[in-house]
Amino acid sequence: MASRPLSPGLARKASDHLLDTLGAMVAGQDEPPARAARAVFRRPGPVPLAGVAGLWHNHATLDPLDAAFVNAVAAHCLEIDDTEGCDHSGAVVVPVLLSLLPAMETPVGEVPDDGAGPGGRLLPALVAGYEVGRRVQLALGGYDRHNARGWHSTATCGVFAAAAAASVMLGLDGGQSASALGIAASSSAGGWAFSADGSMTKQFHPGQAARAGLEAALLARAGANGPWQVFEPVWGGFFATHAGLPGGPDGVGSDEVEPRLLVEGLGSIWHFGNSAIKPYASCRSAHTAIDAFLGILAAEALDPADVRAVRVHVSDFLQPMICPPAPSDAAQARMSLPVSLALLMEGKELMPEDFRHFEGPGVLEQLARIEVVRDPESGREPLVEVFTDSGTFASRVDHARGGSRHPLSPAEVEEKFRRLTAGHLGTAQQAEWIAFARELIQP
Repeated sequence: MASRPLSPGLARKASDHLLDTLGAMVAGQDEPPARAARAVFRRPGPVPLAGVAGLWHNHATLDPLDAAFVNAVAAHCLEIDDTEGCDHSGAVVVPVLLSLLPAMETPVGEVPDDGAGPGGRLLPALVAGYEVGRRVQLALGGYDRHNARGWHSTATCGVFAAAAAASVMLGLDGGQSASALGIAASSSAGGWAFSADGSMTKQFHPGQAARAGLEAALLARAGANGPWQVFEPVWGGFFATHAGLPGGPDGVGSDEVEPRLLVEGLGSIWHFGNSAIKPYASCRSAHTAIDAFLGILAAEALDPADVRAVRVHVSDFLQPMICPPAPSDAAQARMSLPVSLALLMEGKELMPEDFRHFEGPGVLEQLARIEVVRDPESGREPLVEVFTDSGTFASRVDHARGGSRHPLSPAEVEEKFRRLTAGHLGTAQQAEWIAFARELIQP
């Protein structure tokens, strides 16, 4: 799968997502899921944990497959990584690319005549991973439909994103890349059962996808073949097993699947452009409601102390996702829209550390003021009502901050990176990492 130069706009966006994921990866490295992953996936090798070769000093190194798993888990631990690709594409794709850097012959930032060095391949490989992961998700019927069936698309679609990114980074040809995707399909799995109790499988899913996709590409490079008809309507094909497309012995079909979206506009339509960088460390599906609440405060010149009560109307699909049972830890709290609103009412900014206060007396008092209404007619994005002594105000936001309609600026991305890594990197190291991401887009 050959790489080719990116447009300046795509390259700049890819640099933003690379830097953003590096920040999330460093910030999450000491969280419980990441520690558990390090305890199991610990074979020694050349890849630095939570870092890039040459930039991470005096840190343990791992085998590429183990490093891809551990770094991917770390990137997703704090719910601050990017979204809207396969879902959490950065946490899947970036660790795969970093795991391959030490084996590349050309130093980062130097592009050989054939354009095939890390500087010439890394960002195209990143975009390819995001693009393939998103197209697989869209072909399955889109995020809502696929996830409503109980699948977590970060895992099920992310494995294709990882395989595609690795195929570009490794310079695989078309046949090898097709085999990599076919092999990866056999590892496509992961459900939403974690939402009921806040267990760690959500954080493990990017690691699962990253490791399996990288492994598939390495196997393909070594001569292994995979099924080329994995996206065809055959028994055991991807759509037949994950969405009920005709081709199985039971004849079950689905009008939700659109295989044409795998290739429609390929090379001219870039779904990667819709990937979002999060301003808040919470489930992305809660962000429009968060923006609606903050928008009401700003528009009406209200302080959080002015809020007497909040009512949120959520759809049947979103209710179990962003309004789960009372959280038992900070990770589950980050999935909770009511907790996010309560923290905002306490004056917090919804950074990762803020959610450690989810059981604080003030937060619990604010939670008692928040009502969630399960409303099948509410639409995809929640309706937020804010009650104050001066009146009741309502708002619904269709496009959350950080997405393609309201993107964070490169300066905002860099400031987020500095904030996330402040407890782990010194100022000089932060500057090195920012330079690493930015020098890749220099002509």
